[in-house]
Amino acid sequence: MKKITFTIISLSFILTNSFSQSFEAANISGVTTTPSNSRSANFIDINNDGWDDIFITNSSGPGSGENNMLYLNNTDGTFTTITNDPITQDNSRSVAASFADADNDGDLDAYMVTWGSSTKNYFYRNNGNGIFSYEPTNVSGSVFTFSEMVTWIDANNDQNLDIFYTNSAGNATNSYYENQTDGTFVNNTSIEFTNEFFGTRSVDLIDYDNDGDCDLFLTNENTTKNSLYRNDGTNNYTKITNLSFVQDLKNSAGSSWADIDNDGDFDLLVTNYETNGQSNQLFRNNGSTFTEETSSPIALATSSSFGSTFGDLDNDGDLDLIVCNSYLSSVQNNYIYINDGSGNFTQDTSSALATFSGWTYSAAFGDYDNNGWLDVIYANNQNGNQTNALFRNTGTGNNWVKINCSGTNSNNSAIGAKVRIKSTINGNEVWQTRKIVSSSGYCSQNSYTQHFGLGNATIIEALEITWPIGTVETYNNLNINTTHNVIEGTGLGISEMSLHSFKLFPNPVKDTITIRLGSKLVDSKNNVFTIFNMNGKRVKTVPLNNTETYDVSELKTGNYIYTISKNNTIHYSGKLIKN
Repeated sequence: MKKITFTIISLSFILTNSFSQSFEAANISGVTTTPSNSRSANFIDINNDGWDDIFITNSSGPGSGENNMLYLNNTDGTFTTITNDPITQDNSRSVAASFADADNDGDLDAYMVTWGSSTKNYFYRNNGNGIFSYEPTNVSGSVFTFSEMVTWIDANNDQNLDIFYTNSAGNATNSYYENQTDGTFVNNTSIEFTNEFFGTRSVDLIDYDNDGDCDLFLTNENTTKNSLYRNDGTNNYTKITNLSFVQDLKNSAGSSWADIDNDGDFDLLVTNYETNGQSNQLFRNNGSTFTEETSSPIALATSSSFGSTFGDLDNDGDLDLIVCNSYLSSVQNNYIYINDGSGNFTQDTSSALATFSGWTYSAAFGDYDNNGWLDVIYANNQNGNQTNALFRNTGTGNNWVKINCSGTNSNNSAIGAKVRIKSTINGNEVWQTRKIVSSSGYCSQNSYTQHFGLGNATIIEALEITWPIGTVETYNNLNINTTHNVIEGTGLGISEMSLHSFKLFPNPVKDTITIRLGSKLVDSKNNVFTIFNMNGKRVKTVPLNNTETYDVSELKTGNYIYTISKNNTIHYSGKLIKN
């Protein structure tokens, strides 16, 4: 692998508040007040304003459908309900949705799957302003399915994202549609993972063997073994049958992968369901083998579990867990497990997350108020008319950092990238690891912004990003309690939201743009405004001076990335939309 090293030395600061961890149920019009039969919970930034929006799919009873829900973040703790966008108007039995930049133009497109003998799946293209267009013919082949979950993969390593979705009935095998780079997708049935039908519920894109690529893990119901496919190169996958987590006969609904013990590899949670209850499973990755943690509280509970997701609820530097329970004879609380830092979990039974009752199909993490603490949304479905739930994290005291990655030579969403940070927490050197994917657990999608709790760490000693094409970029000595935007091959910038005096407007822009520098750069020389296209090619460079307004009329309509730098150090970066 090619290794590129950057060093940025910056001041850091420490929050002095005492540590606490708690959640409060948010009462937000639309988001938490509309009865529905919800399935997929998604935290996604559909309009590129740096704030996570919310999308929820809705199903209904046999033979009928229900429209979906889209809520735009108003950046003030409230959301606007969108009802006139095509993505909210399918009136279908929608189960899962996944958002990614399918055409590498800088915004998130969507694929949504439905369940039923007379239903179809849906591809929606983002027009660049957070408004979607339904394109009914761009995904060729059979679209009438009993589909459960969808994710975006790059099976042929061309950095154009392909579609993979699971099917659980109707004698349908799982489906893979290959991106043709012209806006269309073609069904490819020649890859190993399209040749079996086991009633597949969920799919995870994960590097289980830590060899730098993306493998595929599928959970199957009907008292069937789960499936693992190892990535052995372009469109070449090998089914693996000798590991412990593909040996059991279960009714598995979902799975989540995460580095629960901060040892650099990914461990596995499998959720299982039955009306009378079935235990979930936790497998610890030992490097070449996996050990089932049968004495963990996670494995001792008996329920009917579906969605799951890992995230650092208390910002202490390790990953906690939410498990969602549904379709029981009565209401039941979800399971919340708190990590001690070594991958050992204790069940939380007192927080607002843990005392919520009903049927929850899936959950997702995102920081909707951009305060550095992960918030949670539950997609609920008890009796087909339960409202969804949003929980605001009110924790204080521990530090954090967030990383946004944009690919240039790699796919723009950076799906498949591995993000690692090193910091000193409680006197110990800790490496934390994340994998960028477009789906999580069963049906849900966490925010693309990679969140790391830091405990009492005062600086990020190292940030290492392994991009999907294999190159590695390393940054040193980074600020905490802020968001860092990393653009592949061009460097690192601090989120413009964290430096409030900086202004760049309008965005989207037509002919001229106004730039007002923050105090960090004002009245200084050698400031440069640079614009890159989505392939990473520099298209405009302008020295910044006392003139505030700059002409960009020559740029073609589309999406760009901009940086503002001084002496080759990037201080600001973001996405620019040209109308």
